[in-house]
Amino acid sequence: MFHPTGDAAMFRQLTAAALATLALAACEPTATTPDDPYSTIPTGDYVLFNIGGEVLSVRHTTMTISPEQMVGRTGCNSFVVPVSGTPPEFVAGPIQSAGQTCRWSAQETKFFNALRQANRISYEDGVLRISGGPDTLTFEYGHLATPAGPIGRNLNPNDQAAAEGQ
Repeated sequence: MFHPTGDAAMFRQLTAAALATLALAACEPTATTPDDPYSTIPTGDYVLFNIGGEVLSVRHTTMTISPEQMVGRTGCNSFVVPVSGTPPEFVAGPIQSAGQTCRWSAQETKFFNALRQANRISYEDGVLRISGGPDTLTFEYGHLATPAGPIGRNLNPNDQAAAEGQ
């Protein structure tokens, strides 16, 4: 025997169950393909906070990484570096930079030297590591709080030198 209210209620329950199943399937993370470059490395903005085990007191080196290049700024210069390799393998190409000197030139040189010698890249728990040479570079995912720097003052030494009339 046909019961219109009972059949309609059952139809609504089955429809709701089917929609819930589809919604849960849509939430499932998509599998990464190991053959895709940077499938295990989140692309985006990073801030350097450690070189070779030394925590940097001033964090002004930033970069944006993509599968083909790294673009960033040290305390002295902007830079562009073509990158290749499938993580964990990493190869940095020639570093293009303006070559200006400033009070953070030694830190910039150490950063560029470590980048040139690196052959591995990894990402875990919000931390990016570029290693393989004598100094591992360690970055936090994200960017500086303001263009003026992490503690609200201008960390561009070239601007400070200009302000002091040098």
